[in-house]
Amino acid sequence: MKTSQSQVQKTIELQSTLKVLKIIQIIQYIAILYIAIMHSVITGTYLVSKVLFYGSLQRAYINSVKIAICLLFILVYFLVVKKHKTLKTIQRQIIINLLFIILLIVDLIFFMKQFKDIDYGPLAIINGNQTQIHWFTKNKSSSMVTVDDIIYSDDAKSNYHNILVNQTNFSYQVSAISNQVFTYSLPSAISKFVVLTDIHSNSHYLEQMSTDYDFALLCGDYSYGGMAHEFSKTFRKTHNKPLILAAGNHDSIGQVDQLITRPTNFYQKIGDNGFFFIYVLNNDLVWHSYLNHSRTDAAFNFLEQNLHLSENDSNVFIVSHQAVYSTGDFGSIAYFTTKMEDFMSKHKTNQIRAVFSGHYHVFNAFRNENVYYFINGAGGGPLDHVKKQGARSWTEEELKGPMDAKGDGMMGYQYHLNSYRKYTRTEVELQQGKITYIVRDLDTGAVLNTYEQDTQ
Repeated sequence: MKTSQSQVQKTIELQSTLKVLKIIQIIQYIAILYIAIMHSVITGTYLVSKVLFYGSLQRAYINSVKIAICLLFILVYFLVVKKHKTLKTIQRQIIINLLFIILLIVDLIFFMKQFKDIDYGPLAIINGNQTQIHWFTKNKSSSMVTVDDIIYSDDAKSNYHNILVNQTNFSYQVSAISNQVFTYSLPSAISKFVVLTDIHSNSHYLEQMSTDYDFALLCGDYSYGGMAHEFSKTFRKTHNKPLILAAGNHDSIGQVDQLITRPTNFYQKIGDNGFFFIYVLNNDLVWHSYLNHSRTDAAFNFLEQNLHLSENDSNVFIVSHQAVYSTGDFGSIAYFTTKMEDFMSKHKTNQIRAVFSGHYHVFNAFRNENVYYFINGAGGGPLDHVKKQGARSWTEEELKGPMDAKGDGMMGYQYHLNSYRKYTRTEVELQQGKITYIVRDLDTGAVLNTYEQDTQ
């Protein structure tokens, strides 16, 4: 009887152990599946777009560590567990499963490390007649900038720091970051600026830009969710050149108002050039973020009411994250495109030269009458898919010339000049009587195309 009770007890213990083992095995499978998916996504994204997932070189380091840990655990299994003949099979299985649980925990720790906020800046941002000195510190602190021996300060403690300076040419020092002295200069006569957008936390191309320009125009989507750790990847290196920033739909769901301290729609005069910034999208994470009709109406009301501000400007440019025309993945949005066409038709004599956009991760150039429409959306984020079938299909690298296409998303195809599925920036050279737009391949440095515009 005692023997029978003992056997029953052992059976119960074995069943309990098997249940625990089954739970551990499920966790192991989840860990293996998680690691496999993460590695597949990151590797696949890199192979397709040549950009690491979330645009961080740190990701390559993190995943190398994860692979090394996997190999280490396999080595431990074969050299220790499997050779330990006294261990029972069930004990051996528990040990190897526990090793995989440890692997999952370590992997999650590394994964969370990429969301760690780090200091970035300073950035010198054009803000009306002033210069906005912006930087971020992971620990809250007061703000202080020394500009040509004059101290500007704000005692309020914050992570995001913004100091407005009433100068356009000066040297400055941000004591909270380093003792380095930075110089800032915005010429009164602008000869060249560059356009880049949709960086999405991949600062590779932004950091490699030469400095032979007066300022950089960035048209939104510096992040995926408008968070500090994403901005820190985009702006991790100091940029001495002046920047002017527009918001993107990804930025707008987070803390972009700490980076861009201006209204949603605003006018900026730089030299004898006027820039109108408008925002018409919902705050959304997806590329095909739906148009917000109320914001669209407000944006065009703003343009109508404030266009007179540019009456003495030689050149006028409009900046909108949403594109007017596009051969990108989702094409144009009729409500917005119609509004823009009506506005342009009404104001043909107002020196409007071009509309700069992003949102779609390709390069597009259109020309309707004497106004250019550019999408510079391939500044760092993964390149958009290519449509290989249907009316809006095009090749892997380039699409040329006008297209006879009608239907949803195809407005303005008769004005199409070129599309490239490559990482690009647009360099805008302002000369007497003409503007030259140079499209440059960011991987090779080669000039893909040049467009000239008569401004006489």
